[in-house]
Amino acid sequence: MPAPPARLPLCADASRASGEDPIATAPHWQEVTVLELDVPVWAALRDVDRWTTEQRGVFEALRGRVEASGAGFGLLMSAPEQPGPPLRVRHYTRGAGGFTRRDYQSALPQTEWARGLSATLLRSGELGDWAEVPVPTGPDYHVCTHGTVDASCGKYGIPAFHGLRAAGHRAWRTGHFGGHRFAATAVELPSGLLWAHLTPELAARVARRAVHPSEVRGHLRGFAGLPPLAQLLDRELLVRYGWDWLGAERTAQVEAESDGRARVTLDFHWNGQAGRATALVRDGVPLHLPGSSHKADLGRMRQYVVEEMRVSL
Repeated sequence: MPAPPARLPLCADASRASGEDPIATAPHWQEVTVLELDVPVWAALRDVDRWTTEQRGVFEALRGRVEASGAGFGLLMSAPEQPGPPLRVRHYTRGAGGFTRRDYQSALPQTEWARGLSATLLRSGELGDWAEVPVPTGPDYHVCTHGTVDASCGKYGIPAFHGLRAAGHRAWRTGHFGGHRFAATAVELPSGLLWAHLTPELAARVARRAVHPSEVRGHLRGFAGLPPLAQLLDRELLVRYGWDWLGAERTAQVEAESDGRARVTLDFHWNGQAGRATALVRDGVPLHLPGSSHKADLGRMRQYVVEEMRVSL
């Protein structure tokens, strides 16, 4: 009788063991929408082949809306605290110091999620079945717990979610948003930070800001309001200036140099002052790691080095 196939290691375990630096793996978003959907609905939304004509049309319209910005559109699926209606949508747009949030809800069934996107994002002046509702204060932590996509997120994401909730923070079980090798991984809004390799204890400390950014620099995937290479420079400024840096309004430009490096220029307004930071970014030694816990194939994971950083205020 043949031996059963060897069990593949979890991609998150391989990433941690290698010392992979997760910075610059956050997506670049101009807008983020969170749909509160029961977990069984997640799979239906992810099955693009089964989308209706209306659902496809909504995403085509959204794609055209954000392409001009040079950034993307983030869509998160988070399980509501209580299953069933009302159907809620949280919409974030890039703003000063992160993202600005607006909330909507409707008595429509969850299968009408496309109508929710259309009404709240594309036709917000004609809400129809939707009503805008007050936005609560404080941050939300969207922790990927989507173990059916990758076992790492089930093993590490669920404890991190429960740890945040037990510590009194607003956390959400959230469907796959990329980067499962960084489980437990989370999107923090409205700051726009993405986190990697969170434990329940570390997640709670980060949420309380009870740890200095320098101590968690190796857990930061980046600020989604900037393009990936600019996220490197933004992290250096966060480490230098502390959590107050997240209140800065910042924009960035990335230009290729002839020697293969990239020049990053980050303009910011912070504490009533305008400033500029510049740096050169080059490739470091890449790592070869599994991108999934379900495939043995190794991928080339880029690592980076920041050089010649200068800040003027």
